[in-house]
Amino acid sequence: MTEVLEKIAHKRGEKIQKLGFGFGFSIPSERKVPLSPCFESNLPLIIAEIKRASPSAGHIGEIPDPVLLAKNYINNGAKVISVLTEEDHFGGSLKDLMEVKNAFKNISVLRKDFIQYPEEIKISYLAGADLVLLIVAMFMENEQKEAVFKEILLECQKYSLTPLIEIHNEQECQFALKYNPSLLGINSRNLRTFEIDKNKALHLKTKIPKSIKTIFESGIQSSFDGYLAGTFGFDGILCGSYLVKSQDKNENLPNLIKAYTKAQNHQNLFYPKVFKSIYENSFPLVKICGITDLDDAFSAAESGADMIGFILAKESQRHISIKDIKLMSKAITRIYPHILKVGVITENKDELTAARELFKEGILDCIQLHSLNPHTPNQYASFDLKEADFNFYACINFENIQDYPKDCISPFILLDSKSIDKGGSGKSIDIKELEKLKDMGKELFIAGGIGIDNIDEFLRLKPKMLDINSKIELSVGKKDRVKLKEIVQKIKNLSKETK
Repeated sequence: MTEVLEKIAHKRGEKIQKLGFGFGFSIPSERKVPLSPCFESNLPLIIAEIKRASPSAGHIGEIPDPVLLAKNYINNGAKVISVLTEEDHFGGSLKDLMEVKNAFKNISVLRKDFIQYPEEIKISYLAGADLVLLIVAMFMENEQKEAVFKEILLECQKYSLTPLIEIHNEQECQFALKYNPSLLGINSRNLRTFEIDKNKALHLKTKIPKSIKTIFESGIQSSFDGYLAGTFGFDGILCGSYLVKSQDKNENLPNLIKAYTKAQNHQNLFYPKVFKSIYENSFPLVKICGITDLDDAFSAAESGADMIGFILAKESQRHISIKDIKLMSKAITRIYPHILKVGVITENKDELTAARELFKEGILDCIQLHSLNPHTPNQYASFDLKEADFNFYACINFENIQDYPKDCISPFILLDSKSIDKGGSGKSIDIKELEKLKDMGKELFIAGGIGIDNIDEFLRLKPKMLDINSKIELSVGKKDRVKLKEIVQKIKNLSKETK
């Protein structure tokens, strides 16, 4: 068990010894409110949280009336209310839970706490909880603790409470799957470092059988985070801090639900494929960019490329029309459905509008936001990327580590060399600067001047993606098929050899 969990569990244990399993509150001797199932329909399971503080964020927000906040959540689309009942680190209580459930008897209520004893399940039931959180990390150290976990599950079954079993990594996932959970929560926060890794948590979803309902937890700071959860097929999301901090802004929860639902319905596989490569493959994804004709598109696919890039920017020498993009995309999809199609744009409203429409139609799988300003990393063409309901990634013109953006919402960042042309110049990024990023723990997605002559240097950095364009051309916009095939094969083969 991690140090923070041990600290919380130890203090809870002391308080239980002193105050009892009800922590000194007056708990009814019998349940006075109905059990409310959380899966009444196929609607998304949106869990909105009443949360005053946390060890990582400190004080989050004042909640003088938890019933009023719960009402706000329900009116804006929440299907379950999560109530933090841990007192010392989260500022919650069983009193909050009882007040919320008594006010909304037919709404499902989750007791979110650090449950550590079987006796706490009966108390949760009597207090009005319909679900309880069980944190797997608290029960994995030895057989004795796992035996307690089994007892707690039996108590949940006895009182017909649904356990939301929370995991953080693949080891915990394997532990949880042994018990065939009906509801599994994937928390993106590392319990040791308290850092958020949304990508890793999203990818963990792919390890879970589709028959098990899964909830994305922690790290939601925008509508786009909800969109990502929907893209990976999560059955619901649990959101606390983001909603509490913005509880006066009634549009945040509806916007979050809207973005999540749109992604669920669209189910584009771009991000799942990219994250699978990041976490499971020894070789990088290969994107052949600047495709201007169908022959080159087919050559890229036949050579083993993972992505092809179409440039929508009219000032580019490799620009192609919307009509040609549609024709090529449809042709490639028919024969090579696994190839991902990326639209490359510059910071232009018309280009963004056109690319979003192509994404909506299924012509593009993702939009590359080229030359994003690292000083305003979540704004592009006057659009707030935190509200995005489409696939995108940022591409910055990179010369040194000062150019790397902070707090960028983009799931990953492609680095292109700085040049007057802002791309397609054949100029490479200084390897030493890329090494500095690597030493900082950054995953590398690299574009700019990559060719047969220097591919070994880039592969030595073990990048996650290589974007190749001008150095495999016969002329501007026309690929050299021999060079294209040679470089793709070298990337795949050399990477496998150095695995």
